[in-house]
Amino acid sequence: MGLSLAERFARLPVEERIAWIAQQPNDVLVQIARGEWWWTSRPEQIPPPGDWFIHLALAGRGWGKSRAGSEWLIQRTQDHPVDRHGTPTEWLVIAETLADARTICVEGPAGLLRVLERREIKYKYIKHPKPMILVGDAATKIYFEGADDADVGRGYNAAGAWLDEICKWKYLKASWEEGIMPSLRADLLDDHPRVFVTTTPKPVDLIREWVAREDGSVSLVRGSTFDNAANLSAMTLEEMRKRYEGTTIGRQELYGELIENMDGALFKYSDIEAGRVTQMPELEVSRVCAVDPALTGEDDEMGIVIAARDPKNHIYVLADESTMGSGRPAALHAWRAFAKWGCDTLLYESNLGKVWMEQVLSDAYKELIKSGLFPERSTPPMRSVDSKHGKKTRAEPVAMRYEQRRVHHVGRFELLENQMVEWDPMVAADSPDRLDALVHAVRHLMAGERREVRIHTPTGRWLPNVRSTTSPFG
Repeated sequence: MGLSLAERFARLPVEERIAWIAQQPNDVLVQIARGEWWWTSRPEQIPPPGDWFIHLALAGRGWGKSRAGSEWLIQRTQDHPVDRHGTPTEWLVIAETLADARTICVEGPAGLLRVLERREIKYKYIKHPKPMILVGDAATKIYFEGADDADVGRGYNAAGAWLDEICKWKYLKASWEEGIMPSLRADLLDDHPRVFVTTTPKPVDLIREWVAREDGSVSLVRGSTFDNAANLSAMTLEEMRKRYEGTTIGRQELYGELIENMDGALFKYSDIEAGRVTQMPELEVSRVCAVDPALTGEDDEMGIVIAARDPKNHIYVLADESTMGSGRPAALHAWRAFAKWGCDTLLYESNLGKVWMEQVLSDAYKELIKSGLFPERSTPPMRSVDSKHGKKTRAEPVAMRYEQRRVHHVGRFELLENQMVEWDPMVAADSPDRLDALVHAVRHLMAGERREVRIHTPTGRWLPNVRSTTSPFG
């Protein structure tokens, strides 16, 4: 990729640098001294001219996406402080969560406040109840939202938006189509509302759709972490090379490639995405809480996944309640997740390395009886799962269910899904804890299809399945 003017200047001989500086007016020298964006930005960080609606920056971590988004949005507020009717314009900044919008997009080292202060633009930052920035004498408004539901952005009359890390959003396509896109309707002078999207890519439907467009409505730039090496820690870059170089996940996370499927992985992101839903049917047959315990210290992770099966034998992953820790604290957390989600059975693996888990879980259950979470004199509704077969063998039928579009994630579970698509059983024999818990849950619910009992009525019709009521609280 290209070099910034500052980098190009630094490569000139000393004599040429001195001569060039001597020719510049004072205001230019002041802007250079404070690191204005025209001086420090690389060419690919600035959206191109043209009549595009969406500028999509698919780039690796550390490429400078946040800085590019901040600089672009502030410049847009300066170019369009009011609309055609003289009304102050509204702008949207939306991240995965409102906390991300605040800490990264507003207050972060590459956030909007840094840009405003460097450029000495008048502004007022309102922190509560939601962050908002009023810019300039016209009091142009920048609103901040977290992408918590499909209605995010609804109700605004926006002149433009910066959407950050959209591949992590829970309801991306619905959020764009139902909330954000219809709100981009301000009537601007000599232009139209535009959107700057900054994200590390994943093969989600909306990204695929935008990348495939050929009508000029989408402008696309790709970039690598290493394009911004001049502004990043050399030691960190070297560690990232060691960790990711030559891997498929490295191509995605460092080089910003849109990877459909990881080499050697059993699970494909495209299968997960194709089966994703916003809610499961009301009727269900069984709901389980599957745990895969950590084996050693407090820094280990216990995988805890909640899943359910409907009468049509489709399986729905409802939650990833995984937690850092082991032993009693993790066991208590697992039972609380069990109760929170109204599960029927708690599943745990009882191989030679984890035989202690049954006793720890049983003791934790009894402790929670005393606190009133479970009924008196009830017994722990838990079941051990078969660990005779290897990790790959156990995971293969689960991966097949995903290919058949019979497993559905209700929402988005980034850490779990990353473990799924990154695990190559030929390279790493041990699978991560969240993935193990998922496999336990889905295999148990699949086996339940064979154990299913149906009642034949006198009229010759099968009664519909009903959910198991083995839960200690009914």
